[in-house]
Amino acid sequence: MVSASELGDLSSGLQGFGLTEYESKLYLALLSSGPSTVNQLQYVSLVPRTKVYQVALQLVKKQVVKELGGKPVRFEALPPDVFQGVVVDRERNVRSLKRVLTSLKKVREKNIMPQDSVEERYLSLGSQSTLMKLKEAILKAQTSIRCAVDGWGLHLIQECSEELETVCRQDVEVRVVASVPPVLPTFPFASSKLKIRYGKHMSGRSAFMIDSGEVLLVNSQTGRGFQFMLGELRGAFGEDLFGEFWKTSTGSKTLASISNADNLPFLIDGLGISRLFIEAVTRGVTEETQIESIGGEFLKLLEERAAPKLKNESFENAVKLILALMQEELGEEATAEYDSLTRIFRLELPSYQTGTPNSAWYFALSGLLKASGIRNELLHDAPFPEARNRIIQRKFAATS
Repeated sequence: MVSASELGDLSSGLQGFGLTEYESKLYLALLSSGPSTVNQLQYVSLVPRTKVYQVALQLVKKQVVKELGGKPVRFEALPPDVFQGVVVDRERNVRSLKRVLTSLKKVREKNIMPQDSVEERYLSLGSQSTLMKLKEAILKAQTSIRCAVDGWGLHLIQECSEELETVCRQDVEVRVVASVPPVLPTFPFASSKLKIRYGKHMSGRSAFMIDSGEVLLVNSQTGRGFQFMLGELRGAFGEDLFGEFWKTSTGSKTLASISNADNLPFLIDGLGISRLFIEAVTRGVTEETQIESIGGEFLKLLEERAAPKLKNESFENAVKLILALMQEELGEEATAEYDSLTRIFRLELPSYQTGTPNSAWYFALSGLLKASGIRNELLHDAPFPEARNRIIQRKFAATS
């Protein structure tokens, strides 16, 4: 059973889909009561009796209600999915507006000559004033608070517990990314609107962004704060920098389950864990068919989720890209080369790296060769102790 207040909210929400107040009420009445006559609708819809039939016809014209006919005539609400098209159109319009906004910003940037200078202002604050300013800013928040902090910044956030509790009750979303502290902090209140994660970034300084209105930077060594009202700074911190911090951080629940804090720095390093996992895979997978199979699946995922244009690359360009990425992953101690004339691939590694090379892109290369129908013949794989290196050579030959 839907309450009166919920019906009121739904009616207001339907007006966002382009329905009038009366149309919203009538559609809800039909949706909850099923096929109904005009006389039945005048009692359940709260639409004036003289307006019911006219409003029902308007809903038929808008293709959200259908007329069943009969005597007396009846009307039936179509499923709510009929509004999905409106949602898609709105999302398309929002994306279009964002593209226009980005283009407008670029036009403005082009019109500002390199020799032009603009004087911008900031407010410098002492340590006590910084805390007071932070509390004031938190209480003014309307939608969101973003914080990237070190240990001192986390202390400031705990000092603002009362203010944070107040705004969380007002549906302001608070997100905090902090350096890993010796002891995880606790707050005197619990709210789903307050989310704290931990990472290895932000040492010696902290940044607080309130809505899109201001950014407060705090120097942890001196306790001084600097309040900025620059739109460009807000955008860079809120949309780019903080977003990256958040994606590479770890939840407090995960950290609370780790008993030995000495393990924290590595265990929350997603990149380090990924490299360790790749090394474990390369130790366990040595058969060429397995390497090809894993590499093929890896390439499919890349094309589906990250780089759809990769499948349009020529074989030569794809090999060039994969080898560049392989070189980057293996580091300066390795060299990956391909001669398109002899079609020979050469990989030089430190001699201590035995077995399958520790690179996801080595798997990708095998997957590419398999998908392209190209035979992958091992010519050479041997260590050279005097040079402290290992050389792998493979010949790529098209299948007959």
